[in-house]
Amino acid sequence: MKPENLSSDRRQKNTNRFLRKLSALKLLIALSLIFALTACASWLPQVEFPWQSEETQPTRTPEPPLTETNALPAETQPLPTQMAPSNELVVWLPAEMDPAAENQAASLLNARLLAFSQAEGITISVRLKSLSGSGGLLDALTAASAAAPQALPDLILLPRRDLETAALKSMVIPLDPLTSIVDDKDWFPYAHEMSLIQGAAYGIPFVGDPLALILKAGVKSSPTADWQVINLPGSLFTFPADDAQALLPLTLYMALGGAVSGNQLRPSLDEEILGDTLTLLAEGQQKGSIRAEVLQWQTFQQSWQGFLEGDANCTAAPVSLLLRRYAQAGTDAEALPGLLETSFTLSSGWVWALGASQAGRQELAVRLAEYLVEPGFLSSWSEAFGKLPARISALESWQNPELRAALMRLSLKAHFLPGNEILTSISPALRSAVLAVLRDNSTPEEAALQAVESLQ
Repeated sequence: MKPENLSSDRRQKNTNRFLRKLSALKLLIALSLIFALTACASWLPQVEFPWQSEETQPTRTPEPPLTETNALPAETQPLPTQMAPSNELVVWLPAEMDPAAENQAASLLNARLLAFSQAEGITISVRLKSLSGSGGLLDALTAASAAAPQALPDLILLPRRDLETAALKSMVIPLDPLTSIVDDKDWFPYAHEMSLIQGAAYGIPFVGDPLALILKAGVKSSPTADWQVINLPGSLFTFPADDAQALLPLTLYMALGGAVSGNQLRPSLDEEILGDTLTLLAEGQQKGSIRAEVLQWQTFQQSWQGFLEGDANCTAAPVSLLLRRYAQAGTDAEALPGLLETSFTLSSGWVWALGASQAGRQELAVRLAEYLVEPGFLSSWSEAFGKLPARISALESWQNPELRAALMRLSLKAHFLPGNEILTSISPALRSAVLAVLRDNSTPEEAALQAVESLQ
């Protein structure tokens, strides 16, 4: 063998030995590092790595099947991007109806939802939203419908004014093919009106809230206790004159026979009847039964508080303000104001609506809604919560006989509010007219003419 070949072989052997030693050294270093990390695990901080998604983490099954409600404000919560499992119903509720709250109404609702979930073998997930505004029920429904239709709730409790908006924008499902419950004769007339949008059923009525005429205990009234009581001798009447919806003047106007739309269903007001309405309020002011403080109030909550704390003995207010006091007062309820019968009134309310797009989920959501308006449950829950049940038989089962009788008369005479388009047009005109008269800026006739002309 030639010397140059021998030298080459030796160099190759030396290189191989070096590489084997290097590999062994690397292995030894790696093992040492593993041992060190294992030994120091007790003092290493716990680190969440990005590849450890929530889906890979252990999950807890909620008990009872109702999942936890949202703790963050609705506007800060991202919309879910995945459809709920087939064995889960997603229900959106106003925050004031939280089934986890510590009161009798919440306990009744929670037990009702739990009973349904157990009977059907499903989970009910409750999401709480504010009634209105950013992140509220309608706002969240609109956002989900546009950006993530799969995230729409299966069942949602909506104020009737929001149901109209949602139905016209196809964000809720018509009920006609799924149930005939809205044709039941057990609904109060105004409640049946609440379920319909352009003649089609889009909601199952739940509770209502008519405008009521309320007197303090011991106040005498006329045998026919209608809205004329505000001008009787000795009456001191309160209402929010600066109410943006102008609910009281609208009620008085319609009670006198006034229409809110013309032949072409465009918003309109009858000048003569509106003049009579404004005259009724002007006379109350002149007699001292309507005082100047009503001009400061924009909401019924404000005028109601003024009624409770001041010397006024008569007020107009949504009946829920009175009923919540009854529900919370217990044995002291007898000392609270009494309700008067009225010949005509207007009512708002809440309805159950469907957001699910899958037929199977729609049927299940309808069954849940029907379960929640069953007269026995609706009676006990509504009395505890402080809202009028939409079903006649449910109100007949209330425990307070005197209150029950007065509320029955009120509910049978209530009519649902005009549609959103009409209210949006006529409410500002009515509000301006009332303020002009009570501030002595216009006569009732002048204010009525100006209101009518503003709609033309």
